[in-house]
Amino acid sequence: MLHVYRIGGKLSLVFYIVMLYQLWHLCQYGGLRSHMLKLLVVLLGLVCTLVMWLIGRKHQKKEDSENGMKKKIFSIELVVMLAVTLFFGGRIIYSAIPYNGALSWKVYEWTHKKEIALEHNNLYESGVEGILSDLEQGLKLPETLYVSGRFQVSFDETGGIQSIDTLLYGQDEKGKKNTYLIEYNSQKSDTMTVWTDGNAGGEYEEDMRLSPMSEILEKADWKNQVKEWAEYSGQSQTYEILYMGRRAFQTEEGLQYIEGSSKGQEGYGVLRGNEYFKQLRNGGEIIGFEVSLHIPEVESVTPVRYMMEPEYISQKEIKQKNTQQQVESAKDTKLWTIDQSDGTMYFFLNEQKGWRLVVADAAAGSRYYVMEKSVDAGKTWERINEDPFGGQIGVTEGLVFFDEQFGVIGLTGASQSGSALYATRDGGLSFEKIEFPMSAVIEMPAVAEEYGYTVEDYDYFHMPQKDGDILKVMVTTEASESTGIVFRSADHGITWEYEGII
Repeated sequence: MLHVYRIGGKLSLVFYIVMLYQLWHLCQYGGLRSHMLKLLVVLLGLVCTLVMWLIGRKHQKKEDSENGMKKKIFSIELVVMLAVTLFFGGRIIYSAIPYNGALSWKVYEWTHKKEIALEHNNLYESGVEGILSDLEQGLKLPETLYVSGRFQVSFDETGGIQSIDTLLYGQDEKGKKNTYLIEYNSQKSDTMTVWTDGNAGGEYEEDMRLSPMSEILEKADWKNQVKEWAEYSGQSQTYEILYMGRRAFQTEEGLQYIEGSSKGQEGYGVLRGNEYFKQLRNGGEIIGFEVSLHIPEVESVTPVRYMMEPEYISQKEIKQKNTQQQVESAKDTKLWTIDQSDGTMYFFLNEQKGWRLVVADAAAGSRYYVMEKSVDAGKTWERINEDPFGGQIGVTEGLVFFDEQFGVIGLTGASQSGSALYATRDGGLSFEKIEFPMSAVIEMPAVAEEYGYTVEDYDYFHMPQKDGDILKVMVTTEASESTGIVFRSADHGITWEYEGII
C-alpha cells in the first residue's frame, strides 16, 4: 500500500501537469477533435492515480504525520502544482484575450454569433420584410437600418430564398451603434447566421438606408420580370436582387424609373417614367436609390435596375466636382497629384496658389500639355502657357514649384526609358530645358559595368529633390532604377555640377 500511495501521488501530479498543458494548447491553437482523445486519456489517468493516492494516503496518514521528510515532499508537490496551475492558467486566460488565441475567437463566437430560423423563406410571399421579421424575432433591430456595402439575396423561380449576404447597422435606443452581419445558405442550413457588433464604419450614411429597398421592391414589377426570364430560358435558374443604396450610372441601359414617396425630393409625386433617363445620352450620370435584378450565371441578360428618386448630374458638374477633389488632394501633399480620369497633373504651393498641366491632345500613348494657374484655391484657372514643353510630347513626369517663380516640370516617354526636365523662373509663363554636365561624370554606378552602360545610356532625369538649399537630381537609364548619377545645384537650378553616384 505504501508503494501505491507514493506512485499514485507522483503520477497524479504528472497527469495534472499534462492535462493543463493540453488544455492550454487547445485554447491557444484550437483543434478540439485532435485534443479530445488526449484529454480523455489524461483525465482518466488523473482520476485513477488520484484515487490510488487517496486510498494510499488513508492507510499512511498516521505514518505521514510522524515523518518530516514526507511532509517536505508533499509541500514541494503542492508548490509545484500551484506554480503549474498559475502558469498554464495565466496562459489560458491570455488565449481568451481578443486576437491572442483560438479561445478568444471561440469566446467571440459564443457572445456575438446567433442562429435565427428563416421562417419566411419565400421572397414572393413575404418579400424582404419577411427576412427582417424573422431577424426581429431573435434580435432587437434598430428602427432605422443602414446597409454597409450591399444587401444581396438570391432565389429560384418559385421565390424560394437560396442565400442572403449583407451587413446591416443602426442605432439602438441608447444611442449605441449595433451591426449585424447576416449570412444564409439554404443548402447548408435553414437558419440565418448573424454576427453582431462588427465594424461598419463610424458614420450613418443616408444614401445607404435600407428602407428604400423595400419601397422599390413593393412598387417594381420584378416578379413578372423573373417569370418572363424563366419562361424564356425554359430551365431552372438562380436569380438575385442586389441593393447598394444610392448608386450612380452613366448609361440608361436596364434602368427603370420607380416613383418615390419622399417629400423632400424634387419632383415628389411626379411620374417621370423612363424618359427621365434619356438625359444620359448627353453624358453625365444618374444617381438614385437602386435595386438590381439579374441572373448571376447568365451574363448575356442585361440586369434590370429599378431606380427611385433619381438625380441627373451633367458632365460639367461631374468635372467640376472631380476637379475640386483633385485640388483638395493636391493641397494635402507636398508632391504633385494626377487625376486618373483625364491625366491632369496638379501641384499647390500653398492653400491659394497652384498650377496644373492639362492634357490638350493625346495620341499613341503620348500627350500634349498646356499649363494653367490658380490663385484662388482652385476655384478658377487661367491658362498661362500653351506649350510648356516646347513642342515635345510624352507623359508628364512631375510638376513642382519651390517658390512662386521657380518651378520644374518633367516629361518622359510611354516606355519611361528617357526623360527631360524643364525649369521656369517666371511662375510658369516660360520654360527652358535643363542641361546637365554629363561630360563631368568621372565615376559610373556598379550596374553600368555589369550591363555595359555608358554615360550616353543615362538619360532618365528624375524630378529634383530639395536638401536644405541644395537641389539634387538623380540620372538613371530608366525610371525603375534606384541607383544612378547625381547632380546638384546651389543656385536654384541655374548651374549644375556632378556630385557622384548613389
